[in-house]
Amino acid sequence: MKHLWLSLLLVCNALGSSHSLAAQAPDCSPTAGLTFICGLQNPEDVVVVPGTRWLLTSGMSPGAGLTLVDTQAKSVRKLFAPGTAAARADRARFGSCPGPLDPKQAVLHGLALRPAAGGRYTVYATNHGGRESVEVFELTASAGGAVPSATWVGCVLLPPKLAVNSVAAFSDGTLVATVLILPGKTFEDAFAMRNTGIVLQWTPGTAAFVELKGTELVANNGIETSPDDREFYVASTTTRRVYAFSRAKPGAGALRFAQLQDFGPDNVRWDANNRLITAGLIDDEPACGGRSKDEKGIRCPMGYAVATIDPRTMTVTEIARGPRTPSFTGTAMAAVVGNELWLGSFFADRLAYRRLP
Repeated sequence: MKHLWLSLLLVCNALGSSHSLAAQAPDCSPTAGLTFICGLQNPEDVVVVPGTRWLLTSGMSPGAGLTLVDTQAKSVRKLFAPGTAAARADRARFGSCPGPLDPKQAVLHGLALRPAAGGRYTVYATNHGGRESVEVFELTASAGGAVPSATWVGCVLLPPKLAVNSVAAFSDGTLVATVLILPGKTFEDAFAMRNTGIVLQWTPGTAAFVELKGTELVANNGIETSPDDREFYVASTTTRRVYAFSRAKPGAGALRFAQLQDFGPDNVRWDANNRLITAGLIDDEPACGGRSKDEKGIRCPMGYAVATIDPRTMTVTEIARGPRTPSFTGTAMAAVVGNELWLGSFFADRLAYRRLP
């Protein structure tokens, strides 16, 4: 399974079996400036737990679930997976959820993390396993070094025939999520720069997501909300853009956008310097025949790039890039911890990390 780049295969094919280019290269030794933690299953998204050494990563393969990464010890452990799954249904918040997610079926994709009461966090994860949904977890974590734990607490189902890609939350619990390819649209449309996706919104106390008209883009992918709750930001992968929308007037269309040079932004999130950070594939790879024209092209190994975006001016600052390497491709997100850059992938059996310049 994969993300845009995975979603190109996943979203419309309703969960085919997992593919991993890195599985063809089991050697876990460093290469191309990257060091690896191997043995994961398509760790597509990575998110920093603030003030700690921990990262969370999703797993886009049945049963991969949520994984906890110790960035100091360079080790991983399962947080939500078969044999390690805890559940406590919050019926007051998620009364329309039919019940706990089966950890054996969980295929978790995009992540979002929000602070909650009592020093806890709420983790939202888009899911394709068993049901199309946003799954919700309570995460306990502390800056003192205690190992975090996660408990499933609820879900919000997607409308029929829609597949969710990424999710973000406002401070009042309202969720916004992207659909990459709407019914009647195709991946060929996305590569031809025709609108294919939309943003959905769920408000606490309601039963279902609704479409936000005016948010139609080419390949709606990563999504994030602003700290003041006034805006949200959406990555349009094949146009190499990140758009800003007004929460109050999404129907008015985008307020502004950032134009990336030569890579398609996948996920998008805030960094520690109050800038948006995004990562993706350098998509005009000569060894792959140039820019992809359909979903088959993304199977070819490509390099990666990482950039930050000033949310006011939409000025782009590149912070890292790397060459194509068969042992690690499908870069979908980056997270900065100290002076290290961590990379997630929708194709690989590993996480990658490197020092920043």
